[in-house]
Amino acid sequence: MLQKENFLVIGLGRFGSNVAKVLYENGHDVLGVDDSIDAVQTVIDAKLINNAMQLDATDSNSLKKIEIEKFAAVIVAIGSSIEDSVLVTANLRELGVKKIIAKASTEMHGKILDKLGVEKIVYPEAEMGRSLAKQIIGLNTLDEFALSEDISIAEVMLPKEFHGKSLSETNIRSSYGLNILAIRRAGGDFSLTLTPQTTLQPDDYLLVIGHHLDIDRFQEVGEKIAK
Repeated sequence: MLQKENFLVIGLGRFGSNVAKVLYENGHDVLGVDDSIDAVQTVIDAKLINNAMQLDATDSNSLKKIEIEKFAAVIVAIGSSIEDSVLVTANLRELGVKKIIAKASTEMHGKILDKLGVEKIVYPEAEMGRSLAKQIIGLNTLDEFALSEDISIAEVMLPKEFHGKSLSETNIRSSYGLNILAIRRAGGDFSLTLTPQTTLQPDDYLLVIGHHLDIDRFQEVGEKIAK
């Protein structure tokens, strides 16, 4: 079982609120903040996380009031203003926050965040476009979330080659460089307890983590076999 940790999500738009929701659903304590009371109220009304408040994170004095040192990581999910994103990130670095994950809207934005020492930079708009293009040309990735410019978590249709085989027989990790986090079975049920003997079924979808290129390579195998 993963260790329960505290996370701070700054910016509660669509991206930030979804990141906060997933962290909370996986057993972590999450504080979401936004300078908009409407955004905060939306998250509270939907019960997406256990704690949310209005706060202007561009003001370092406001950040000091929430015991910033207790968070395992801070996610800067501000997308509407590059200036605010950079200012918030600079404030976090000044306050000694070591693990910062930040959303970038442009390549230049990402380069600035990198210079500020951000550990992980996420380009959600670019990844959405990448995922949509794959769907248009018929590739099998159903959903994908970029953890960095190189690494993603993706849900991928199981190629026919692996139907009825155990995980140990597939050699997916050694052959494709992918780690399987979970299996989504027919009907939508997730199997999280995986062993080398776990048998893969025809309607399975794999939740994998790995490099973009390795995920693409794995999908291409499924497409070739399907044809």
